[in-house]
Amino acid sequence: MDETYQMIGCIDFQTDSYAISIPVLRKQRSNYVYIPKTDHHFIVTDFYEVKELGYKVHYLSQERAVSISRKTPVPIIEEGNVYVVDPDWTHAEIRTNYPRLGHEAIKAFVSLRTRMATKSVGVAHGEVEADIQDLLSNPVRSRYWISKFAALVRSAFESGDPPESLIRMMEDARLKWIEKFSTKTPVKLVTQLMQVPSLALQADPAKKVLLRRFERILGAKGIFIPKVELIAYEQLFPEGILPAIRADSDGQYDYWRRGGEIGKRLNAQVYNFLHPADVTKRRIANPALWSLGELDRILRLFKVLGGDDHLLEQASGYFYPLYESLLLDVRTVTSDRYVWTSALSGRVDQRFINDASKLADLALHKRLPKTEEWVKIIGAVLDSFRKLIVLAKIVRPHLRHREDGEVAFEGVDYALVEALKKVYVAKQPAAIGSLLQARNVE
Repeated sequence: MDETYQMIGCIDFQTDSYAISIPVLRKQRSNYVYIPKTDHHFIVTDFYEVKELGYKVHYLSQERAVSISRKTPVPIIEEGNVYVVDPDWTHAEIRTNYPRLGHEAIKAFVSLRTRMATKSVGVAHGEVEADIQDLLSNPVRSRYWISKFAALVRSAFESGDPPESLIRMMEDARLKWIEKFSTKTPVKLVTQLMQVPSLALQADPAKKVLLRRFERILGAKGIFIPKVELIAYEQLFPEGILPAIRADSDGQYDYWRRGGEIGKRLNAQVYNFLHPADVTKRRIANPALWSLGELDRILRLFKVLGGDDHLLEQASGYFYPLYESLLLDVRTVTSDRYVWTSALSGRVDQRFINDASKLADLALHKRLPKTEEWVKIIGAVLDSFRKLIVLAKIVRPHLRHREDGEVAFEGVDYALVEALKKVYVAKQPAAIGSLLQARNVE
């Protein structure tokens, strides 16, 4: 099932006067129609799939979205016209929005709504309890299950103050789902379930759930935690996971146990990642085999973990050989602006040409690059410079929350780097000499 369907029309009971009808829904690429199941407040709690409706459908000129956990619009048919009414509109609001709708039809709808609302609180809560038990009998890792749960919670609270037994049942249902599915479900859905209106977890319990979830995900996926998860946890715990675990722990021993386990696991995984058993797949000394996105994701993992450096410093230290290798490459091609201006003016420095073209994976065989090759070389140099900044933040914890412009390297000509950025954007490598001479770059 989906969360939202399009209301394409309503059932035409073909009466002589007016009729309070039932929405007919459809989703894309489906031949079936659907009918919303609602509680006595018109809150949609589920959808019924109907293979054969058996009634004529009065189609709307404009479709409307109908979503679970929200109130369904109510169609009223009168004299061949359909009037789609918001279930919360007053008599006056209906009259204002649909002046042509007859008084008797409006009166009938208001009366129906009043009768539905008089259902006893006990009966209403009993129905929610039965639906919760049914939901628990077949828990599913899906957005639809969460939306259906939210709809039942909303129905329970709009019917009156639920008894403690029903509140505990709803909280237990949520907890069981989190325990079973949270590590296999995007954090956005998990937080959506935790923040269901009227049943939202308080800040401290919610953080406990999310911390335990992260520890389980780290155990299952290790350093390959998806980037979207890291971004979410960076926002949820800006202070870092390890400081949050310290605050959550029952004393120092509990913190060292949990934090130490994370450090131990991270150390082993990073080492094995950088030193695979198949030596042909080792990249520790070859920066060209690393993408900027891959290094950025690793940096984000260290930033998300945060906390005491000594718990993570061994893992980050494994990247030093890669950092040193790339630093040497970048210094080689960015320390002297004059080799660039000479080469771009036609004077060949074969060693420089070889070093620069190696970064771009070009084989030039004792000739100067063409313009498009220069652009590719400059792009590779700038990409290497960006990767170097990321690696510096990985191996130097105090730089992790600094802006890129605040990370500096001895032996790099920053005026040259800025000039390279400008000529790369303009795709005019030969302009680098005039840029530097005119001191347009500081």
